Amino acid sequence: MGELPAADRFSDGRTDSPYWNENSWFSVSIPERRIHGLIQHFFRPNMNILNGGPVLWDPSGIYQWNCLYYNWSHLQAIPEGAEKFDVVARNSLSVKVVEPLQRYKIDYDKEGFQLDLEWTAVAPLHRLETGDPDQAKTAAFHYEHPGRMTGVIRRHGEELRVDCWSMRDGSSGPYDTEVWPHGGYFWGMGDSGSFQTLCMGKKPEAKTMGGFLMRDGEMAPLVSGKRTVLEYGAHGPAKVLFEGVDTLGRTITARGTIDPGLVFTGYTDHTVIWSLAEWDVAGETYWGDNQEFCPSETFRRIVRGEVKLGAA
Repeated sequence: MGELPAADRFSDGRTDSPYWNENSWFSVSIPERRIHGLIQHFFRPNMNILNGGPVLWDPSGIYQWNCLYYNWSHLQAIPEGAEKFDVVARNSLSVKVVEPLQRYKIDYDKEGFQLDLEWTAVAPLHRLETGDPDQAKTAAFHYEHPGRMTGVIRRHGEELRVDCWSMRDGSSGPYDTEVWPHGGYFWGMGDSGSFQTLCMGKKPEAKTMGGFLMRDGEMAPLVSGKRTVLEYGAHGPAKVLFEGVDTLGRTITARGTIDPGLVFTGYTDHTVIWSLAEWDVAGETYWGDNQEFCPSETFRRIVRGEVKLGAA
C-alpha cells in the first residue's frame, strides 16, 4: 500500500516517554434504538501495552457490569508486527485500513459478541489545534474525521444492522490523562453537514477550544463558540445549546438532547459520561455523541452528592 499518511500510521516523532500514546477511536450507533458505542484501540508502545476494544450500551444499562457489551481491555501486549491500522488484539479486535483516510474494516468475535463493520469517510480529516498547552502535551497530534459506519453487530444471537453517522478520531503524543480538566467533547452529523468541538470547564457555560464546521461541502475550523448546559441529568448534561462561528464567518446553533450514557471508567483517573446525542440544527436532526469528562475523584463526589454538577 506504500507509505501511509500520518493519521494512518504510528508517529515518526515518538519519544521515550512511558506515556507515549497512539490512539484510534470509532463511534457506532443505532439511534432509533438509543444504542450507542465506541470501538477504540490505544497503544502504549513504550510499555508494550494495547488497551481498548468494543463497548456497546443503551439506556437499559449504563455501567461496565450491566451494559450491552464491554471489553475495553487494559492488560494486552502489543502483538508482534502490529501497525496502527493493521492489528489483531488479544481480545480479537481487528482494525485494518482498506483505503488510506477513506475506509477501515473493523472485526471482533468473542463471548457471543461479533462486529462486522466498515467505516467510510464522508468529509476531509480535520486536525484539532486548541491552543491549550495541556491539550498539546496530552496529544501532540490529534484529528477528527466524519464518516459513516455500516455492517452488522451480533449479540448472543440477535443481529443488529448498522448504518449510521460515525466520527473517528486519533492521537499521538505523551497522553497523560491526569492533566485533563473538566469538559465536554461533542459532535453531530446530518445530511447537510457536521460539526465537532471541545469545551473546557465545569460551569454551565464553557468556551470552545477548537473544532470544525462542515457545510455545503466545505470544512473550516471553529474560531469561537460556547456550550451552555440548559439542564442536567443524573451524571452530566441532559440538554445543551451550542453556538459557534468558523473561519469563514459561518455560524451554527445546535440544541442537543443527551442520553444518560455510559459511565466509562477505562481511563481510571478520569470518568467519562459517554452519551448518544440528538441535535437540532436549523430544524434538521443531527446524530452524534457527547463525552463529558471529569477527574474521577470529582466525579465520585458529584455522585455522592458532595459536589453539585455545574458548580464553579
